[in-house]
Amino acid sequence: MFVIVALLLASLALGVGPSPPPAPPPAEPPQTFPWPYFRVPEKISLCGEPVPLNDPAVREDLDREFTIVVWSRAQTTMWLKRAHRYFPEIQRKIMAQRLPPDLKYVAVAESDFRPRARSSAGAKGIWQFIPPTAQRFHLKANDSMDERLDFLAATDAALRYLSQLHRLFNNWTLALAAYNCGEGRVQREMAAQGVRDYYHLALPEETERYVHRILAAKILLESPGRYGFDIPQDQLYPPLDNDTVDFTVTKEVRVKALADACGTYYKTIKRLNPWIKGTTLSPGTYRLQVPKGTGSRFQEAYLRGQFS
Repeated sequence: MFVIVALLLASLALGVGPSPPPAPPPAEPPQTFPWPYFRVPEKISLCGEPVPLNDPAVREDLDREFTIVVWSRAQTTMWLKRAHRYFPEIQRKIMAQRLPPDLKYVAVAESDFRPRARSSAGAKGIWQFIPPTAQRFHLKANDSMDERLDFLAATDAALRYLSQLHRLFNNWTLALAAYNCGEGRVQREMAAQGVRDYYHLALPEETERYVHRILAAKILLESPGRYGFDIPQDQLYPPLDNDTVDFTVTKEVRVKALADACGTYYKTIKRLNPWIKGTTLSPGTYRLQVPKGTGSRFQEAYLRGQFS
């Protein structure tokens, strides 16, 4: 026993002993992100009007909405896919009326391009019309239909409304704010605060964020690749390319009969025409979207009196 202890003491003195445990592998460096590419641009305009980003409060408000958009990967991906479908027709109507191209981003902020979008305030459709405004701009609503959900009719109405608001305020950002909370509210706040500038006007929180949300959509959708969104062309939703048929019925007609007339499914007609509320249309005149190439077949059935 004495000999063993002596040998151990000697080995310790010589620095000989059991090997220390191996050192853990170096930790991987933390993941980094290319923040310079995620910054709000130094300069930006909306509908031709410069955004005062030299004001720290304005820049911070835009940065909040921009950051939310950049990191909401799923939602922003859906924006890009749906924009490929809806932007061409919106842009065509905007150009025909000689309005600012940036107005197309209003539809993104309003509904995420969801044709059946509904809000807690009772707004519906891609352009989110509430009932009184819809009625004011001649969007029909009855037991059979609700034109707020008709993309083409609602787009025409939205552009008329935005044009009217711009004539009232002579300023696009104030017009956009009024589209969100109503021109009466914006006029009252301007009078009370003595301010004629959206960016320095105290408004309901949703409206204060609204224009910045539109700006964030513009920044990202104009240059998606810069912010890490690279969606293959074949993954984008195809633009609207349906046949349009006009017809009048003097008695109630089943939606299934409309589908049968052009050789498609009930679900297809409802999907192409979300403004149809139920399973039938009451007597009246309608404009219907049907699958490409089936319009002539539908018209033949209509002329044969299939629906009358």
